[in-house]
Amino acid sequence: MLTYSDVQEIYYRNHGTTQYFKRGYCNNLFYTDGVMDFQRSLDAYWVVDNVISYMPKVLKRFREYESTYYTVEIVLNREYMGYMEVYAEDYNDNGDFDEHITIIKQNIPFIDLPYNEDEELTSYKMYLRILSYEKEQFVLLLPSED
Repeated sequence: MLTYSDVQEIYYRNHGTTQYFKRGYCNNLFYTDGVMDFQRSLDAYWVVDNVISYMPKVLKRFREYESTYYTVEIVLNREYMGYMEVYAEDYNDNGDFDEHITIIKQNIPFIDLPYNEDEELTSYKMYLRILSYEKEQFVLLLPSED
């Protein structure tokens, strides 16, 4: 079983990407070598599947506000319970800048990712940014690939 340190190594060894991957059933989401490494190493293919299920809400936000950059965060505690959230740093409906506009947040009763023993909560972040305006396509990437 991989540890939290092993996961940090996945983040550190991925810088940029040589190709984009996608699931055959979703033309709006591509992902990088780093995300592929993350899901293969941790047997966590559910992460990309969850993001795909969130794409209708992301696309709605994109169409309404032209938000092109989102954070995808998975948070878990030591009992492997937590949530997955997509949020934007953008201007809200009042015209004020907000650093955390939740697009979708899903509670997850069991998250099979390693937790950081030094912290109450462990957070894994990825970014979702626009790849093609015309086709409304986004790419999911690790912070080290940004």
